Amino acid sequence: MIEIDEQIEREQACIEDLMTEIKIHVQNGQINIAMQRDRDLHNSLKQLEKLHERKRLWITVEVLNKRGVLAKVVKKYAHQT
Repeated sequence: MIEIDEQIEREQACIEDLMTEIKIHVQNGQINIAMQRDRDLHNSLKQLEKLHERKRLWITVEVLNKRGVLAKVVKKYAHQT
């Protein structure tokens, strides 16, 4: 889970940088660049949401294992759905 926490921290730093960059581009009248960074920001926010969901899943597995219920996280492949 440490790896997920590190990924979350990196994504949060990226989001903060993008917000700062958007503000600078807007102030400089570079609206097209600001809009591109806005799209990047939305993508980063979606990625952050996925990371938090994955972390919650791992925490659930840990809690179940501590209660004596054997559980594990398995990968879901898109072609199997």
